[in-house]
Formats: sequence, C-alpha cells, structure tokens
Amino acid sequence: MNKKVFLYLLGGCISICTHLSAQNPPITPAWAFGHIAWEDSLNTGQGAMKLVDGYLERDIPVSAVIIDSPWSLAYNDFNWDPKRYPDPKGIINHFKSKDVKVLLWLTGTVNIEGKDTPQQKSETYDYVVTQNYGINHSHPHDWWKGKGVHIDFTNPKATEWWYSQLDKVFIDGVYGWKVDQGEFWFGDFLDTSIGKLSNEQFRPYYYNAMYDYTVKHNPKGIIIARPFSHQGGYAASVEKLNMGWSGDFSGDWKGLKEQIRNIYLSAKRGYGSVACEVGGFFQKRSDKLQFVRYAQFGCMTACMINGGENGAFSNHLPWYHGKDVENIYRYCVSLHDELIPYLFSTVVDAHLTGGSLIRNASFAEESHQVGNALFTKAITSEENTVSFHLPTNGEWIDFWSGKTYAAGSQVTATYPLDRFPLFVKSGSIIPLNITTQITGLGDETMKHRKTILIYPNGISQSLLHLPIDDGITYRDYRVMYDENRKLLTVSGKDEESYTFILKNMPKVNNVKNVSSWKYDKNKKELRIQAKGSELKIQIL
Repeated sequence: MNKKVFLYLLGGCISICTHLSAQNPPITPAWAFGHIAWEDSLNTGQGAMKLVDGYLERDIPVSAVIIDSPWSLAYNDFNWDPKRYPDPKGIINHFKSKDVKVLLWLTGTVNIEGKDTPQQKSETYDYVVTQNYGINHSHPHDWWKGKGVHIDFTNPKATEWWYSQLDKVFIDGVYGWKVDQGEFWFGDFLDTSIGKLSNEQFRPYYYNAMYDYTVKHNPKGIIIARPFSHQGGYAASVEKLNMGWSGDFSGDWKGLKEQIRNIYLSAKRGYGSVACEVGGFFQKRSDKLQFVRYAQFGCMTACMINGGENGAFSNHLPWYHGKDVENIYRYCVSLHDELIPYLFSTVVDAHLTGGSLIRNASFAEESHQVGNALFTKAITSEENTVSFHLPTNGEWIDFWSGKTYAAGSQVTATYPLDRFPLFVKSGSIIPLNITTQITGLGDETMKHRKTILIYPNGISQSLLHLPIDDGITYRDYRVMYDENRKLLTVSGKDEESYTFILKNMPKVNNVKNVSSWKYDKNKKELRIQAKGSELKIQIL
C-alpha cells in the first residue's frame, strides 16, 4: 500500500502534499481559499494598494492581490515598469505587513512588438530566437498583447531559461502567478522540440512548467489558470492546478450563468479548486442586484476573486452600491473565510481520492454541493423567488431558518437581497475558523481555537484534514458525535483548544469533561470549550 494512503487511513498524522495519481488535484494552500483582490484598472502600485486598503479599512478580509498587466517594461521580460511601480519591493512589503500575498500576471510569450508597455521589444527576444527557445521555430506571431514568440515548454533548456527569468521577481512576498493564455493564438497545431502537437496537447507543458516552478520555490505558492474555459476549452492539467479561474466574463446575468457552466464543467473534469470571478472581468458591468448574486454564488466556490477592467474602482467595489451591499459582501467574504478549514479539508480528500470541492452540480438548476455538507443554488435573474431540488441523499437543513427538508425535496422560496439558498446536510461535522461575530456562527472568543460545527443526526463522524498554517501541511482529526448516547469524541495527535457548536440540541442539563459550556434554549444551540488531544465529552 502507498505510504501516504496508509497514513491517511490510519489518521492522526502530519501529511505533506505529494501527488498520488495523475488525475487527482493538488492540495490548495489554505490562504488561497481567501478573498483575492484583482487590480487591472489603474495598473500602478498606488492603485493596487488603494484597492486592497479600501477593503481592509472596511473590515473585509483580503488574502492576496493580483497585479495584472501591464506591470513590466515589455511583456514577460520580468523587469518592473519604474513609472507604474517605482518601488516594487516596497509595495510587496506593504502587502506583506498586512498579510496579503502578491500574485503576478504573465503569459509564456516574449514580445518583439507590444501593447501598453514602455518598451515594444523585450530585452530577451533576440536571445530566445537565436537559441530557438520558441514554438513554431521561433517565428513571431500576433497575439492579444502584441507580437512575439511563445516559449517552447517541451524544451528543457528553454524551460530552465524561463525559470531564470522568473527568479528576478519571485521574491519573498510573491506567492504565485495568474498564468494567462498565450499559447492559444499561435495556431491549432504547433511545432515543438518533440514534434508537432495540437494546441491542446501543448498547453499542459506550459501550465505544468509554471506549477512545477512555483511549488518547488514556495510550497505555499499557487498558479491561477484556466481549468475549463469557454475561451478555448480545457487548459491546465488537473493534477497541477491549485486554483482554477475559468476566464473572462461579463458582469451581467449572462456572464454569471456562463461562468457557472464553466465552473461546473471544470468540477466534473476533476479540478479540485475552482474560483469565481465576482462581477465578471470585462464587457457589461454588474448592477447592484447582479453584483450581490455574483458574490453569493462566489462565496460558495473555492475562492472569491474580485476585480477587472469593467469598473474595478466603481461597480466592483461593494461600497459603490451602498452600505447594504457593503454589509452583504462583508458577510459573504467572512462566511467564506470561516469555512476555509472545511474547504481545505475537502480538497485534501479530493487530492487523496479524486474529485472536486464542487460536487453534484446541476446545470439545469444552477445548484451544487460544496463538499458533502453544504448545498447552494445560484440566483441568476432579477426574480428573487426561485424553485429548485435538494440533493437526493440525506436530510437538509435551511442555514437561515433551521427548517429541515427531506432528501430530494423541491423548494420554492423568496430570498431578499441579503439571503441566498444555502442548506446544511443533517449529520454534518464542519470545521471552521471563526475570529469575529459577523456571520453569527460564533464570536471573537473562538479566535486561535479549532471550531467544529455539528448538526447531529444519529451517529455522525468525520476525518478532518485541518491546516497547520496557511500552507498545504495538515493534521488529521477524527470527530464523532453519537446523538443517542450524547457522546462527543475527538482524537488528534496534539493537545488543542476547541470550540464545539452543536445545533438543534434538546434541553441540556450538564456537560462533562470540558472547560466550559453554554446552552441557548431559544436557539437550541450548545457551545462547548474543551482542551486536549483525546476528548470524550458527555452531554447530559
């Protein structure tokens, strides 16, 4: 038996990401599930800082910022434009002081003619051509950012040279890349160092090379690239994409619906983590209602990425639409951030056994499960009354009202602007990271504690893969609650501080073997604080 699989079955281990098969997705670093701000409007250091600080000043968390093109002197020469970014290290350190990671845009193309950049021709262009490091015998070709040569990533020498260029900017504080399409414009069939390949056959060489470089130099690093996209089909490899982004969408209902389809197709292919581009990127801008419904769908995907050229400093900003939308967006980001341990654990399962964070997707009803425990349905029109079916396995509890529904029930309900269809499977055990009381699930007292949310139903048990820090390492914890015996047990390797939140609990008289407990009879909710490595908690 594979050692990694054995440790997984054994439980209670510390595990490090290693690929088990060519079809399983990698582990996504915990930080990458957070809210990512995307600056592609002003395209300056001041613009990026203004965007991020605007969120943070309003208590809306930001985990990373994408600095999009153009940020270099010429395309993909990896020399910062001194006018746009006069102090790149200072800018990166500014973000680092706020625990915000930096992601840089790139493609695999070196230009002889360029758009938007101070220099048309890259300083490395002639070298690439003389060394024949490009596809199609290093003949230049028009692409969407000018004219140039795409690096031949089937050529080991060309790839190693490319890595030496990445080294110039992959410094402390930079955690990865938005790896955009470059190869797509160079023909349906390409001449490479290993012979003629279709464009689709060549793509994995490009994206895999970027992934391999990134995780080798920083195990917490990521690439954001296309899984399935309406802009060209499948791109990056399932096993070497730790955050998927399906391409450019408009901000209206049509764009939201198209993005949902792209995300669902990606999940069905087996991509583990697929993000939502909140509000789209180009063309039509989101109005108030569209923006909110975009955000609500996005918070039930792997990552909320917000920004674009269609109003990055206007309609993409929650507060642009009013205080009510600012509050709704803050809630969505906070709920998503609280779920990061659950999202991470689910993607570790996908890494070990295959599959995706997004499951049981219905294209017809625009609904899906987030892992096994959560279910949501997107609202994709101005009509706030929607009808849909719940999954056919298990009982489902309305997150907002607590009402229980049978498996497969048809639900017809009206959702005001601050609500959206969200259900929890009865019997679920959901790990959370709660630091505030914004969502109402917990409060500041749970900060630095492992919080476990439980919806009892008979005997509930789960093996949780909880992140050790904000990277890819994790420890396993077994949690079980026996509703009949009213017994809660936890098994882990090290002593930990826990908060348990048990929903739909009947009257509680006492709780043994804990630090403290509190029962809210109106909410029928029991909160327990306990500490230890092996816990056996009796509820009376």
